[in-house]
Amino acid sequence: MPPQFPARLDERRLEEARNRLCEVFGVPALRDHQEKAGQNIMLGKTTLYDVPTGGGKTLAFWYPLFYHLAQGGDCQKVVLVVSPLNALMNSQAKDLADRGISAVALNSEGGDIEDLFEKDSSSHGRLKYRVIFVSPEMALTRRFHQRVLKDKGFGNNCIELVIDEAHCVTEWGENFREEYAELSQLLARLPSGLPVLLASATMPPDVTQDIVFKLGLPLDCPRVAVSNAKLNVALSVRVMQHPQKTYADLLFLLPADPTSIIQELPQTLIYVNSRSEAEEIQDFLRRHCPQDIKPEAFIFYHRHIDSKDKLLIQEGLRSGSYRCVVATDALGMVSKLSVPINISRTDLLFMY
Repeated sequence: MPPQFPARLDERRLEEARNRLCEVFGVPALRDHQEKAGQNIMLGKTTLYDVPTGGGKTLAFWYPLFYHLAQGGDCQKVVLVVSPLNALMNSQAKDLADRGISAVALNSEGGDIEDLFEKDSSSHGRLKYRVIFVSPEMALTRRFHQRVLKDKGFGNNCIELVIDEAHCVTEWGENFREEYAELSQLLARLPSGLPVLLASATMPPDVTQDIVFKLGLPLDCPRVAVSNAKLNVALSVRVMQHPQKTYADLLFLLPADPTSIIQELPQTLIYVNSRSEAEEIQDFLRRHCPQDIKPEAFIFYHRHIDSKDKLLIQEGLRSGSYRCVVATDALGMVSKLSVPINISRTDLLFMY
């Protein structure tokens, strides 16, 4: 049965959902774009959501769920989120669980489809989770289709599909991760009329048109957009003085005084193209770091390290014990991993 959406929203439930959402996530109020995007979904309107990194898009993801929770009773509603990075979805699932919202991530690093349902005597188990994160590859598998998408309990309770980092449909869908360009198959398997929230910080008109075309979405989808201008972030370009493979131009990161302590080393993320570059730069910085700074303050991060080490690195970023992480885009952007680093005092270097 197609989901039913109201012509108007209940103001009392909206207020309760808004207050509870702010309380759970520790924010004073929802922003206008969060209100608009979230309420569009509640009204059944597929929406393009173009907001800068760090702009708080995820609160709009959960707003419809909190609206249903405000109705009281045994709420079984669920939000399905397609996400590109294992580290990102694992971090978001943990963050939600820590805040009392049951969530699970299904990807190549973990999560069991069979564990989504409680075992009971009925023909269809009850969903254990209110938020399910899934990679595009997992979402398109036959097993996910048969066990989850065709389950009546899921179909009757799914209120929203979120496609996070929706620009990947265009950027990656051609020849890197083809499943992104095939997500129209997922939409076809979900209940007819289910609203989709397509979230990204990178949706210029050409990318938007390509996403809408590939996913078979209405051409007149509502669009909620916010400027990418960030007054607390500055860009600078350094002209390289040495061959790139020597990495000698990175020495400016290290304090000149050999007796410097670790707190004098600015916390830095260095983004590179390849696993080998990440590992080589870590080794280079460890060899040249001041004697009173432990080499272990420098670490690499890419998709080939195991889940336990990824979690340790993310925690090291939070605590400040890791001062320099050399990463591929498997790390995602710092604000997406719930890492409370003051971005105005953190260096982001890109070596492409």
